[in-house]
Amino acid sequence: MATIKDVALAAGVSVATVSRVLNNTAPVNEQTRQTIQKVIEELHYQPSMIARGMRKQQSKVMAIMVPSYENPYHIKLFKYIEDYARQKGYRLILVGMDEGDNSEHESIMDLMTRNVDGIILCTYRGNKYNIKNIMQLSKRLPIVFMDNFEFDEAISSVVIDGYHGMWEATNHLISLGHKSIAYIDGNSGYKVANERRKGYQNCLKEHHMPLEAELIYYADYDIEAGYSACRYFMEECKIRPTAILAANDIMAVGAMGYLREKGYRIPKDVAVAGFDDIYLSKVITPNLTTYRQPLNIVAEQVVNMLVNKINAPNIEEKQVVIEGKLIIRGSTDATKKDKMFEVIVK
Repeated sequence: MATIKDVALAAGVSVATVSRVLNNTAPVNEQTRQTIQKVIEELHYQPSMIARGMRKQQSKVMAIMVPSYENPYHIKLFKYIEDYARQKGYRLILVGMDEGDNSEHESIMDLMTRNVDGIILCTYRGNKYNIKNIMQLSKRLPIVFMDNFEFDEAISSVVIDGYHGMWEATNHLISLGHKSIAYIDGNSGYKVANERRKGYQNCLKEHHMPLEAELIYYADYDIEAGYSACRYFMEECKIRPTAILAANDIMAVGAMGYLREKGYRIPKDVAVAGFDDIYLSKVITPNLTTYRQPLNIVAEQVVNMLVNKINAPNIEEKQVVIEGKLIIRGSTDATKKDKMFEVIVK
């Protein structure tokens, strides 16, 4: 079995430098770091700290990294995960990521210096190079992903079946008689966005409905993007949609804002549906039809998975896929009455 001295000799550096890379205790030249990481892989070196459970003494702190504080979905997710983490004896810290290309990597490196026991990574981003770097870091610190990345190695993850959810939402709109269904997509570089779009597209195909390229608008998951997408559909498209489906609730709310501003009746003139079932979906008028993510189940699964990885770093990587539920409300079905009062009372 290779030792730290073997790694240092093969990499042409000191044992202290290898230790700094393993423990992230001091800056190391990036080229030197990559060389050491390559040697570690080639020699199949496992630091003794992994065999001992990553550390002699756990901090009982885990972190969750999210792409934005603005989306209520992430705040609600944090609350559920915090509750389950507390039940397991852990405190949870929330970290928002910047828009930089390397922000995930930098944030994880920072958390490693703060002695967290593990990280839950929730990000729409799916750049293969960045994820590969993060996978290298996951060998030194347990990480569980909440996104379904296209990657050539097994990763531990808990994900929602976005394909099935969007297929169901599209099928619901078709069952109501809609022939022109527009779609507000997320960034097409992310697999989570690609899976949801495929659900929409394949449902149309199965119903022998044409795929109209102009009825897909690529946006950035925020409310302003939903507003802009709806304005494009209603003012610039040759094909005027009678229904709009959004890849998340925030964009659907933005679309509804445009429609109300311009005097369109929802759902009589244009039906709208989203994905997530955030609090706003129950408050906005009419209430928003959406695909509910069972965050209590998601949170329990992801916390259990991370705790297992913390206690057994060499445990087999696994993926858990969870199905949600289509919640039909007044934004697509006029027979459904708004229940804002119920939400406020609760």
